[in-house]
Amino acid sequence: MNLETLQYFLYIAKYKNITKAAKHFYISQSTLSRNIMALEEELKARLFERHHKQLELTEAGKVFEQECALLMKHMEIILHNVQVADQGNTGVLRITSPGNLCQTLSDSLTLFHQEHPSIELIVETYDFNEIPSAVQYNLYQIGFTYDFAAAGYDDLERISIGADDFAIVVSSSLFPKPTPKSISGIVESLPLILPSHIEPPFMKLMIHELQSYSGIRKITPTYVNNTDSAMLKASLGLGYSIVPISLTKSTSGEGGIAYIPLEDFSAKSTIVMLYKKEFASELVLSYVDTVKSLCAESSCTFQ
Repeated sequence: MNLETLQYFLYIAKYKNITKAAKHFYISQSTLSRNIMALEEELKARLFERHHKQLELTEAGKVFEQECALLMKHMEIILHNVQVADQGNTGVLRITSPGNLCQTLSDSLTLFHQEHPSIELIVETYDFNEIPSAVQYNLYQIGFTYDFAAAGYDDLERISIGADDFAIVVSSSLFPKPTPKSISGIVESLPLILPSHIEPPFMKLMIHELQSYSGIRKITPTYVNNTDSAMLKASLGLGYSIVPISLTKSTSGEGGIAYIPLEDFSAKSTIVMLYKKEFASELVLSYVDTVKSLCAESSCTFQ
């Protein structure tokens, strides 16, 4: 198994077309097919099935696609770290968050950079549902997300650093300046769109409250692959979504997005910082201490 073959696989998995993949990589279709067949033989699993003229991933292929994407991302990190070390830098700290979730996050980055100017800080966005997995697989050393997204990741240490309400996200062209009084009209006229990866346990309660609030008999959500897709469909006027308020602030007023805070509804979420305590380096622990000191000043709750 080599990286080139994995790149072939990921491209075919994305576009489901060998002809297009062969043209992209400037190789023949037969060469590409032999590589995929060799990969399947090595894995002892069939990765693709042909339906008419299109390729579809098997269940094994879907699992391998997810793991393969993580592996390729990890290889990028390894190469970057090697290059950084070769340039004489003393360290790299990789942090991920779905956005600037709270003041503690931005303050901690500023403070840590001031105290450790030689450390390269890499801060990247990631879907909040996938951040726990990204930390578990060592794609990032630190992750900021919501507590419900981290359920089941018992090997990750978590620190509560803030709280967040939820908001209804809707197209600003359909509802230019929405208020709580607009909720009934939104719920009556548009479908609810939710990310399919994870659904907070309290979402059913929130949907029930929306039904009661709007006098709607039943709300049946439709699902998309991630939060960005849900917000995109909402901005296009194809529905409305329910997301944490912190994720809406950076996009409110841009790209056709408007939001209504649901502060009077039951659902609340806790913003948490995640890291692998068992394998944490001194660099990671130093950043954790920075966050803890800021939380102590702002009365954060530790878990």
